[in-house]
Amino acid sequence: MPTSFLAIPWLYLFLISTAGAVLVNVTVDDSATDLTGEHIMYQGAWKDGASCTGCTAAPDPEFMFGHSWKDGTYYPAGSGFPPSGPLRATFSFDGTAIYVFCAISLSSSNPTSYSNMTFYIDNELVGQFERVPPGLQGAYQYNVSVYSNATLSAGVHTFMLQNGQYGNAGNQSLTLLDYIVYS
Repeated sequence: MPTSFLAIPWLYLFLISTAGAVLVNVTVDDSATDLTGEHIMYQGAWKDGASCTGCTAAPDPEFMFGHSWKDGTYYPAGSGFPPSGPLRATFSFDGTAIYVFCAISLSSSNPTSYSNMTFYIDNELVGQFERVPPGLQGAYQYNVSVYSNATLSAGVHTFMLQNGQYGNAGNQSLTLLDYIVYS
């Protein structure tokens, strides 16, 4: 048998093993599950933004992934509202990269839209996003990447977004979580 015919099975195995290593981006909406059944878990006073009657933030649903978002406002002590404690959104995934997207209010009042988010992966502090609004009443930025990390080791990871600070300190903070992408 010619040696070229012997190489074909090895080439086939190489192509299959290489195809299995291709990264695929998976998008998880704020209210949906991914292909494996995982979903974002919320702790604290998060609200479904599109159907919220008491929320002051009102981004245009047409610009939000899946026409939905989670609205979370952190109220520290002395804010004029009962302290809320930090709000958390947690998501477990199997991959090497994660990207988190929010809408950002540009208003300085109604809603108070200062943003202060802290990010953890596998219980390790990995980043922070802080934005002082420029004061454009009723204006929003959409699909804002508030956190990205493409250097994770392969495997299962737990991501946590925290809105607000421990001990009811800091400033009132608004988070409009839209979606997460991982690969």
